[in-house]
Amino acid sequence: MSDTGVSWNDANNPEQLRRSTLADRMAEQIIERIMTLGLRPGDEVPSEGELARQFGANRLAVREAIRTLVAREILVSSQGRPARVTVPSSRVFGQMLEFRLRQQSLDLDNLVDTRRVIEGELVRRAAQRVAAGEVDAAPARALLEEMAGRQHDRDRFVELDVAFHHAIAELAGNRMLTLILESLEGVLLESRRASFEGRTRAGLSQGRALLAHARILDAIVGGDPDAAAGAMAEHLSDTIQDLRAP
Repeated sequence: MSDTGVSWNDANNPEQLRRSTLADRMAEQIIERIMTLGLRPGDEVPSEGELARQFGANRLAVREAIRTLVAREILVSSQGRPARVTVPSSRVFGQMLEFRLRQQSLDLDNLVDTRRVIEGELVRRAAQRVAAGEVDAAPARALLEEMAGRQHDRDRFVELDVAFHHAIAELAGNRMLTLILESLEGVLLESRRASFEGRTRAGLSQGRALLAHARILDAIVGGDPDAAAGAMAEHLSDTIQDLRAP
């Protein structure tokens, strides 16, 4: 069953497909109405019956439209109450990226290139904010110290690696860039496991990765945006080599 209520067996059912198409259109209209009215998280949308009346549609199509928006995390529903507006997480976008990677329409090189653009800017902003005294890099330092003690525990080392980069994103203070990075979390875990294994196959310790992270953090703490971006670029170049290790 898909988000729009179409199952494999319905694929050749014209009536089901027409209803699904109508539900998709209604979902977009509900989104437009939410934005036009300036509804905020927690605000209720009209009941299924009222939406059906407003849009001149049947309640089944309205119900399917709401289900679609719940799946997208635009609405949240509860039994016996109208659906309410919510704040979408990075999960939906992340699922799409993971699916694209697994279908080979994106590859890990694309992922690293994307990280270079996003994280290069994040470390610049983080260094600027640290220099201005707006944030403290202590949480990132603590994560790095724990990583040093987990070099032989792949899964924990990788989790800490992801958390370290997220901590840097938080220092940068740009919610949009941080949201994009969060949406990559699933594929980043896969990428970092591959990097870890690549270093292992090449007979390298995780010390090189730790040193790269330390250079990034030292540049941020030193308030040097150019050095931070350069250290991040060098780290990601090493990552590409690790991913390509035979």
